[in-house]
Amino acid sequence: MCGYGVYMPAREELTAVERDKIEIDPNFDFRDYVGVEFDDVPANVMAMFKWAGVYSQLQKGFFMIRLVTPGGLMTTEQFVRALELADEYGQGELCITTRQTLQFHWVRLDDIHKVIEGMQEVGITTKNGCGDVTRNTVTCEMQGVCPHEVGDDVRRLIDAIATDPEIRDRQRNLPRKHKISVAGCGKACAQTLINCQGWVPATRENADGATEVGWRFHAGGGLGARPYLAKVIFDWVPCDLALDVARATVEAFRRRGDRRNRAFARLKIVVDRMGPAAFGELLIDILKERNIDGVDRIESASDPTPYIGASFLSGQGALPQKQEGLNTVRVLIPRSEIRTETGREIARLADHYGAGEIAFTNRQNIAIRNVPEADVTVLTEALHKAGLQTEGFERGLDIVACVGTTQCKMAVSDTRESCLALKGSLQADEAYWDRVGPLRIHFTGCPNNCAHAWSADIGLRGRRRRGEEGNVQGYSVFIGGKLSGAGSIAEHLVDVDSDQVNATVRGILDLYLASRQSDQETFIQFVERITVDEIRAALFGSEAADG
Repeated sequence: MCGYGVYMPAREELTAVERDKIEIDPNFDFRDYVGVEFDDVPANVMAMFKWAGVYSQLQKGFFMIRLVTPGGLMTTEQFVRALELADEYGQGELCITTRQTLQFHWVRLDDIHKVIEGMQEVGITTKNGCGDVTRNTVTCEMQGVCPHEVGDDVRRLIDAIATDPEIRDRQRNLPRKHKISVAGCGKACAQTLINCQGWVPATRENADGATEVGWRFHAGGGLGARPYLAKVIFDWVPCDLALDVARATVEAFRRRGDRRNRAFARLKIVVDRMGPAAFGELLIDILKERNIDGVDRIESASDPTPYIGASFLSGQGALPQKQEGLNTVRVLIPRSEIRTETGREIARLADHYGAGEIAFTNRQNIAIRNVPEADVTVLTEALHKAGLQTEGFERGLDIVACVGTTQCKMAVSDTRESCLALKGSLQADEAYWDRVGPLRIHFTGCPNNCAHAWSADIGLRGRRRRGEEGNVQGYSVFIGGKLSGAGSIAEHLVDVDSDQVNATVRGILDLYLASRQSDQETFIQFVERITVDEIRAALFGSEAADG
């Protein structure tokens, strides 16, 4: 059954959302909705569309559709199909998400099935794009080609998780969403610490002197309104047991997640309340229940504190691959929005100079892979001719932003306008940005934190205040987030109206440049050295309110 108009007897002991998840079949056939009026679709049924990767937009009658692209990889054939569908049904534009996939916007109810079926024809699904399920598995944008990658099991684990019948098909009634990251090495490029599960490859020397590759397993990360950083659960998981542990973690979440209060339903709350050691014991118990062989080879964490290396991605336009003579060329996509004509040119160039494969990054950009060394310069020039940038990554103008009030019902601030205004006010001053160096600015439109403001150097989270003539849009400004080492959550600095964003960000950076100890001191090192309270006092005076 598609779920439209289908109900079972209510269960009073369950919340309305939990009843819906039992009573409404999430395997929708959207052909059943052709000709149905928007207002005739029950609200709780429409809410379940998320399990198929479909959200209703802020604008009545329009929908967002999110694809599932494990690890962010897509062939140019698949990308071109998405562009064709966006031209026909999505007003000629796609958005790149922080979970390394694509979103269509402005799709009408009658056309949802056309987009979904069109992508299915080239091997891309929308199943579990949203909803209380395991979402798109993420990794480093250089997965599979990175010289730092450990072993050869990274892609296998990504694909195993993404296609596992238990995780993908049977575990579709979780307390909330569940997010998994599989890193290629011990560095922060895959954002291990802000995922429910974070897999990091590890090596050790066996008694016979041979090097063995396995996994260090983290759990309990997540942002949203209440940010938590993941903890180390197991120091060592053999490669052959990694999928079993991933399954056991999803099952532990199903059992222990809070189904009465969705604000506390995420796995991060389960791990925090139980503690990392007890959570690890729960996973071992579940593995034993399932009669998994070799559980004794899993080693519990000697210390739950993470130790993630700094990302090696720091401004490079082209990156040498581990495949000799080949490179990955990165393309900066302003505010994640890509017009279809621009996308077609990227696809054409990826076919001509690469191997017909692109990667979407967690900073909402695109990487063209497998470019011969001799073609890097000519490809870069062709991208510039098309009006695209290949410089400025992980710098101030490489801004991450959600769609904001442009399309999202949750958002309270226009992140698109604020992002473009900030970029426009600063981008011409190249010397300034050269002085600032590495910097991550993130705009998120609401507390759900889809754009990861908590983990940014400077994170801006949408807010509103009551003014004399109605609500005034603005942002809470946070500074000092990072995902290396043990990680840190950005701290609140100040609340500002939208028209104060540019001056506030410039003031923060001017203070940093004037106060840093050397040209080598990064912004995050500056914040850690002098504290947020001192920065607030220097910028706004000692009486500035913290709240």
